[in-house]
Amino acid sequence: MTARHDDSVLVVDLRDGEYDAEQAEGAILVLDDAEKAAEHDHFFQALLGNPAVSGVLCVAVDGGSFDGAVRIRPAPSLAPVERAATVWIGHSDGIRWRPADPLVRAVARTDHSGLGQLIDALVDPAVFAAVVKAVNTLPYSTASAGMALERTSLHDAELRRAQEEAIAWFTDPDAGRVGSRELPREEFRAAVGETIEVDSSEDVLAPGAELAEAHARAVTALNAADHALTRVDHFLAPFPKRRPRPAVGPVLAEARAAAQDFHDKATQQLHRIDENLRGQRVGRDVVTRLGVRGPAPARPRDIRDRSRRLVEEWLGRYRSVACLLPDLDAGRVGQEPQGCAAAIAELADLAAPAGSAPRLASWPSPALAAPLAAVAGGLAALGTFALGIVAAFFVPVLAMAWFAAGLLLQARQPTTTGEQGFADAAPPAALFWALPVLGGWLLVFLVAGTGIPDVLGAVAVLLSVLLSAWTIGVGWRRSVRHWRRELDFDDARDRVARTAQLVDEVIRAEWRPSARRALFAEGLRQVSIGLTAVRDVLAERAADLLGSPGQPGENGSDRPPDRDVHQEACEVVVTDLVDLTIAALRPCWAGIEADRPAAREEHEREVERLLAAYREHLGRYGLLVPPPFARDRAHRAELAARLWDGSLVGDALRCDVDAEMTQLCHARQLGAVSAMADRAQLVRFAPAAVRGGRHGDPGLAVTWTGEAEIAGTLRLVPLRQGVFQ
Repeated sequence: MTARHDDSVLVVDLRDGEYDAEQAEGAILVLDDAEKAAEHDHFFQALLGNPAVSGVLCVAVDGGSFDGAVRIRPAPSLAPVERAATVWIGHSDGIRWRPADPLVRAVARTDHSGLGQLIDALVDPAVFAAVVKAVNTLPYSTASAGMALERTSLHDAELRRAQEEAIAWFTDPDAGRVGSRELPREEFRAAVGETIEVDSSEDVLAPGAELAEAHARAVTALNAADHALTRVDHFLAPFPKRRPRPAVGPVLAEARAAAQDFHDKATQQLHRIDENLRGQRVGRDVVTRLGVRGPAPARPRDIRDRSRRLVEEWLGRYRSVACLLPDLDAGRVGQEPQGCAAAIAELADLAAPAGSAPRLASWPSPALAAPLAAVAGGLAALGTFALGIVAAFFVPVLAMAWFAAGLLLQARQPTTTGEQGFADAAPPAALFWALPVLGGWLLVFLVAGTGIPDVLGAVAVLLSVLLSAWTIGVGWRRSVRHWRRELDFDDARDRVARTAQLVDEVIRAEWRPSARRALFAEGLRQVSIGLTAVRDVLAERAADLLGSPGQPGENGSDRPPDRDVHQEACEVVVTDLVDLTIAALRPCWAGIEADRPAAREEHEREVERLLAAYREHLGRYGLLVPPPFARDRAHRAELAARLWDGSLVGDALRCDVDAEMTQLCHARQLGAVSAMADRAQLVRFAPAAVRGGRHGDPGLAVTWTGEAEIAGTLRLVPLRQGVFQ
């Protein structure tokens, strides 16, 4: 007994021995001796009693001496049963026969016997079901099979040429193909970088921790300093009721200290992260001491799935393991923890400028205040006679006003502990603000003397008052605004914000996913080992993937047909190699999940096993039928369409009952067949690729199948009643 699975049709050959019917499932195609089928009735009963069996078709092969006698003993349990039937084969090659013509012709010898082609057709589930249904309508659910079939497949020379070019392209990075597309290297690098995503919504700093508190203090202190400077920026600010509390000096000093403290802690944090990522024996507890959350846990199964999706997608797009390998290794290196030296260097540039904070420089300065005060006193002297007795009061009041302005301007200057104070401000105020007024008045009075018109004197007094009011009123605000520009707390606030952003980016992009990226990089390393093993094995098997060069193929002939399907055939083989490589990486995925890297030998054994299965598949079914590991079928559909377009499948599908076909019987056995030819049933079948090609839909009842190399019409002729034993 032999048995093999073809998709969902199980082929059982009872001529070689018994088979356990309990193990069967799906559609069952049974090969048996025509004279012994009845002896195996218990087996057929067991099959029909098995709920997992959807249908049974017995191909009863006559083993007689072709003396004209039809020897068939069908199993009684197969008729009448809706899901069972019997097809009698009198001769494995058959004869060319037309029911209306008494003459028959011999069948030309080919690599495929008539019985072999019939079995190739029946292993398709759709054809199997159509034949069982058609034979069920005939007497005793038994028929003789005739056929007009068309096979389309690649010649051995075509297949070998496609194989050699495909393996060269797939395993050799220097082997190019005409019309090949640019490799998507940049897209692949981006895809590798995005595989371990960065969570932009999570909080990377623990609330209330040291680093978060330092940042909060810096922001609060800078806001307080900005508010204090805003209150100082008012011309009434020097007066007691407007003076800011607390004094602006300590607030500014605290803001600078808080910003510097945050920068120092951020620098310390990045150094710890850098040392840990570069493996310098800095534990994670040291990194998290300032309140940074630890790395997100790495789950091997998740990393396995991400690695698998990445490799399967991009191997399909590269279509060359040799071209993918260097880019995969480069991506792996990029995923390994690299440290954050660049971020540390950038953070150093965000440090506050060295040196003490600039002090409030009063305006006008003493060097400018003295001349302005003297000018004001001189103008007052020109109006002495115009003012009369009032001049005795005006000049001292003017001098006192200048003294008070200088005193307030100097006394209210902020320091790190408060203000300068009146004691330190009185001497310079008297020297540079009050005395120049009196000196200027005296000098002009002595020089100009009398005779100044009253109108000119009044104008001079007015100018003196305006000059004094402008200098006293503008001096404070101008001093504060110049000081604010020197302090530049907007820049300090920007430095703090950029420092916080930089730390957040490093923690979020480098530190938090570091464990997952390390495991992902290790996974890519294992994938690289597996792909290298696949590449090397395929390169070694380039010459014997289909068997030794001197071995003729089943579909071979002396010369290949004159057709241009090389590009399509090459694409199909490359696609199969891609899918075979993906299947061969199975040990790699198991190793990543179990944290047990698969050895190179495991991959080599897996590739050898898949190559042997692929070689057997090509020998049995050809290139049009996808192997078990196939995933992508688009290129195979294109090749099938090209092959079927160049065939005579349209003629085979349009055959009717009276057409000349190959009837699988001996010429002397036609007496058991010809009498019932007018009651024959036809089953037309073809792959779906035929319908979309040049031949189109024949407009007849056609059973459309999947990928196959055979199509045409089966003629099922009932047997004369007297032949049954």
